[in-house]
Amino acid sequence: MSEIIEINIVNSIAIFFASVIPIYLSLHLKGNLKKLTILVGIFAIVHAIYHTMEVFGFEEVAENVIEPLSVLVLVVFGFWYLRIKNVRRATA
Repeated sequence: MSEIIEINIVNSIAIFFASVIPIYLSLHLKGNLKKLTILVGIFAIVHAIYHTMEVFGFEEVAENVIEPLSVLVLVVFGFWYLRIKNVRRATA
């Protein structure tokens, strides 16, 4: 087994376990904070899927579909965060 595959296995397992925290938190939060934690959880899961697909040899799909999807989720998270921040500033 090559080093790259071993690293991707470790990364995918670690990221899947890390995604449990925001998913769990989103069950107990309300409002905008809930939406933000859901987006972080989705990002973590998509990124873990990226590493898992690399392990199984689907590099093309991982790099051309899953990686841009991962970036898209992060961009949506950033825009949502800025929206919340601007709304709070306007009401303060």
